Amino acid sequence: MKRVLVFRDRLLPVSETFVANQSLGLKEYEAYFLGSRRASPSIDIPQERIALINPSNAKSLRSPDFRAEIQFKIFGKLPRRIVNWVQYLNPSLIHAHFAPDGALALPLAEVLKAPLIVSLLGTDITMNELAIFLKSWPSHRLYLLRKKQLQRKANLFIVPSKFLLQKALDRGYPAHKLVLLPHGVDTGFFYPSPERVEYGRILYVGRLVQLKGLPFLVEALAPLVSEFPELKLVVIGDGPKRKEYEEFSKKLLGDRVTFLGAQSKEVVRQEMQKAYLFSMPSITMPDGEAEAFGMVYLEAQACGVPVVAFASGGVPEVVLNGETGFLSPERDVASLRESIRSLLRSEELRHRLAKAAMRHAQEHFALSKLNEKLEDLYDGMLEGRVG
Repeated sequence: MKRVLVFRDRLLPVSETFVANQSLGLKEYEAYFLGSRRASPSIDIPQERIALINPSNAKSLRSPDFRAEIQFKIFGKLPRRIVNWVQYLNPSLIHAHFAPDGALALPLAEVLKAPLIVSLLGTDITMNELAIFLKSWPSHRLYLLRKKQLQRKANLFIVPSKFLLQKALDRGYPAHKLVLLPHGVDTGFFYPSPERVEYGRILYVGRLVQLKGLPFLVEALAPLVSEFPELKLVVIGDGPKRKEYEEFSKKLLGDRVTFLGAQSKEVVRQEMQKAYLFSMPSITMPDGEAEAFGMVYLEAQACGVPVVAFASGGVPEVVLNGETGFLSPERDVASLRESIRSLLRSEELRHRLAKAAMRHAQEHFALSKLNEKLEDLYDGMLEGRVG
């Protein structure tokens, strides 16, 4: 079986199930994973398929592991044990996720003489480049210094939405190297369970950061509490604003809101199957950061849950306004509230949108179908048909 080496600087944050599901769901290629260090918390990946440049996650220059990570990132120097490992694997190609990781993976491609495919996935492309220089992560700053080299040397760039495709073109990525391929959802894992649905139960799943818009949802719900006594909000996720958002939510919703923190995909599925509707009203940030695709909206729809959100970034390509959910103009709390009210007032409307949402996810975003397209891209790259 052919092998693909998946590169991700941090292997693999729990928010990046789309990377793990895609890679581990391949049929014709066996995926192995290389990263600088392990994310915390991280997705469970078979240990025999992983190699880390900094396996101890050390952060001190006294540690040889940390020095190896710095030498790799700054100078592109790979530890001998990593070179031996990747040469032994002899992967047919390399697939890096996010543009900064693609820039870091360039030395790997040179060592292996293998094609490099890079998935462009979000802030790496949408965020204003001056803002990246001023306040983003060091790896993002390094990426900007190497962007022209990456655009020249990488063989192919994959984007999950038309929104991100245009952003990539605006950032100078060559059109002939760009391919649109949406993320897929595992419809065998995310599926409806109608008997579990609880009327009035509203679910939010996302990082607790400004981008994801939780305060807009709370503001929209507050006046509805007296009208709909069964209304409750369940929040899954963690982040730097958790304490602030918990205090704000409790103030407006009292005991109608529950924060569960970060949860496993099994718990997320369980909560989605119980949800009456799903809402994560993401916004576009002043620095350009935006929702590039929105995997969680897709997971909710696969579970037969209508989505209420803002028409931000790539979200309208995932959620069909008026068919699988309702999308309001960004930051329009009143419109968001009316969409929620309409679903709470009409279970028949909710049922109709739920059926359409499930069908939409199954017909257009099934992971198995999109992985077949990805593997065809891999084959095309190796056979000289694409790239």
